[in-house]
Amino acid sequence: MSLKDRKNAFLTVLAANLDKGVREEVMNFWEEKYSSRPQFGVSAFLDELYSKYSIPIKKGQLFRELSRATMSAGGSARAERSNASSSNASSSSALEPDAAEIIDKNGLVVYQALQDEFTALAKPADRMKITRAQFDGIQQQNQYDSSSIRNVMEWLRGGARAMPNRAELGLLRKLFNLGYVESCQLYGPVKADQMLNTALQKTNNIPEAHITPPVYFI
Repeated sequence: MSLKDRKNAFLTVLAANLDKGVREEVMNFWEEKYSSRPQFGVSAFLDELYSKYSIPIKKGQLFRELSRATMSAGGSARAERSNASSSNASSSSALEPDAAEIIDKNGLVVYQALQDEFTALAKPADRMKITRAQFDGIQQQNQYDSSSIRNVMEWLRGGARAMPNRAELGLLRKLFNLGYVESCQLYGPVKADQMLNTALQKTNNIPEAHITPPVYFI
């Protein structure tokens, strides 16, 4: 899924849960302050939102709905891309890589480092829960071909030694998001965002990240 797909899904769910009187104001302050943050700054945004406004839905429920929406967005993006003209593949793709982009070995090393840094911040007893959530969730992603799913499952089982030679960016984003959402369930969104930001900062320091930034995968 592209960043645009996820952003649109986020805004759709957010708008549906806001009263008309505050909808435009809230969406504007999210756009200005949080839209460029990892995972759209959802935990900090919701803290500010609920401190300033009366929202009919519970914060935890809205968090889950926003997370699910951004994870499932773009399932039909591949079909839509096939109808797009080449003019849409502008220089902006360097900033917002397409979900169908194939990630090579260099990028997979970056993904593995990001995954390892993120799960290392979880309690030892919870690391298997995060991997299990990824393992179970990725098997349900029918928008990807079975061989890609199988390769990723073997990678989850075997770690770095079972790394495939290539993988679709959208699949890797989905895989990481599954682990992120499980972490939110275990520790809450604030702690999960802290884990994510720390993992991104550490992964940015590896040489391969100069070619494939870790932020591609979230």
